Amino acid sequence: MVEEINISLNNLGTTNKNCVTIRTSKGSIDLYFSYETLVAVDGLVSINKWSKTTGKLLNEINPNKDKRKPHTEILKEAQKRLKELLYTKKELILNNL
Repeated sequence: MVEEINISLNNLGTTNKNCVTIRTSKGSIDLYFSYETLVAVDGLVSINKWSKTTGKLLNEINPNKDKRKPHTEILKEAQKRLKELLYTKKELILNNL
């Protein structure tokens, strides 16, 4: 059976601030991008290592800078959440994902 996947792109006010939402029957995930860089997954926000413009987006997502994580952790979390959303446990095991 093919799972229905709904993907939407939401512009957050300027061309450099976007949120991609992916929904399946298992749930959804919000991926926040500054320009082409993934900077947040749902409420998990990266430490700003880019520009003031990106910093503004990060503050809009979650202004609490004490909760921010290194960018590598954001990427790992996105990968983990996407696998959970798009694959069954059996597929993950069979494909060593």
